[in-house]
Amino acid sequence: MADQLLLQLTNISRDYGAIQALKGATFEIGRGEIMGLVGENGAGKSTLVKIIGGFDTGFTGEYFYDGEVRHFGSPTAAEHAGIAIAQQELSLIPTMSVAENIFLAGDGVPQIASKGLLGKKAKPFLEEVGLGHINPMRVTNRLSVGEQHLVEVARLIAHNPQVLILDEPTAALGETDSIRILDMVKRLKDRGKSVIYVSHRLDEIFKICDRVTVLRDGESQAPRAATDMDVNALVELMLGFELGDMYPARKPITRETPTLRVRDLWPDGILEPISFEVYPGEILGLAGQLGSGTSEILGAMTGSTKSRGGTLHYNGEEFMASRPKDAIRRGIAFCSEDRKHDGLFLGRPIMENLSAPAIETISRNGLLNGAKERASTTENAIKFTVDPKRLPQEAGVLSGGNQQKVALGKWLSISPKVILVNEPTRGVDVGARAEIYQILRDLADQGAAIVVASTDIQEITNLPDRIISFYRGVRIGDLQLDEMTSANILEQITDPFHEAGIAVSEKAT
Repeated sequence: MADQLLLQLTNISRDYGAIQALKGATFEIGRGEIMGLVGENGAGKSTLVKIIGGFDTGFTGEYFYDGEVRHFGSPTAAEHAGIAIAQQELSLIPTMSVAENIFLAGDGVPQIASKGLLGKKAKPFLEEVGLGHINPMRVTNRLSVGEQHLVEVARLIAHNPQVLILDEPTAALGETDSIRILDMVKRLKDRGKSVIYVSHRLDEIFKICDRVTVLRDGESQAPRAATDMDVNALVELMLGFELGDMYPARKPITRETPTLRVRDLWPDGILEPISFEVYPGEILGLAGQLGSGTSEILGAMTGSTKSRGGTLHYNGEEFMASRPKDAIRRGIAFCSEDRKHDGLFLGRPIMENLSAPAIETISRNGLLNGAKERASTTENAIKFTVDPKRLPQEAGVLSGGNQQKVALGKWLSISPKVILVNEPTRGVDVGARAEIYQILRDLADQGAAIVVASTDIQEITNLPDRIISFYRGVRIGDLQLDEMTSANILEQITDPFHEAGIAVSEKAT
């Protein structure tokens, strides 16, 4: 494959003022090859992808495509040449049909066509991405998130690209939908397509990639065969040093008096009320695929999503938060799964983000105490390994890993004893993941009770001390530490019925 190069970039450099995003980087991909592109947040992956796709024209270096020197002036020019990008953020119009989205723009779009004809033309592209069973005239927003990602790829395939760039295609997906994406990538390779696969999920890199290119601090490492490496070797190549253990050691938990009791909580997405306890020093995991109800449970506990009933018993009080402010005032922290939507004020300084939950404690009579804010935010920034010198900068300029650390770190300002975290490391590189895991474990060791919901099977297997599993809104099982294997968890969150019995099957139906 490498001796039949389709795309080759050499000595690519790109700077944005004082920031050097790429420093003489090199990248190549052969015909019919799946090339993994990995690196920490801020390593230059996004910049390289934008250059390949024609989104960024301000680079220096040589760009060869199909044996010719090229310099695409726009994404449209790159797409016409056969290079397409499926971005992490969906670009579909949710209220239009699947077929209409597939033929919304580009060459080969019929100028006049009935809905039936559009559906007929869309069918082969849907079959190619594993959605042959989907009615092309179905409204797009009625599909699962994973299915919508596949429709996005089908839309690109309709333009017959030779190089397809998939940027974090499974970042927001559960296990089942992720498997669909990986199967689709293999089918594209079998048809002779070249795929650049960008992902922070290193297990996926080894499942589907032929070779891997690593970016570190804007510089590229020579591509290596995936079969010649393991996860530890790849991580060392990404970081420049050995990471050690990704997940901190778990200590025995004394479960006597719970910090928090949840009683008969019944949010939308759960088929019956749920009760459980969380103990001091414990990380409790809520395991389930997207749509299983785990996100809704955390949201209902803090008043950010609706619940039909239930109470929380915490700090000698029985209550139910009707809005997030109620939980914050009681010292209950909730880090949502979408830091860009409701986790951070991206256009505001990092300092303001870190102090936002505790605004009442650093102000008096409506006037902010600047010295108190600086002292508090500096201390919490250091705890979360965020450079205090960057506090005046906007949160939006941080890498994804540092943004997530700020989204978590801001909750230390209210000194919480209960910390709820949904998808703690979504879209975060391996180095930042290890830091976040260690911080959560340190907080637990200091006596905090932590509840983590995650669709990442490795994360939910190795981080918590105990797990409650869910399938389609039904509580399936409670797994203690000695029962927490990936196989056991996957079985309970993807195909539990042969274990849980007909009663669970009836509930889920």
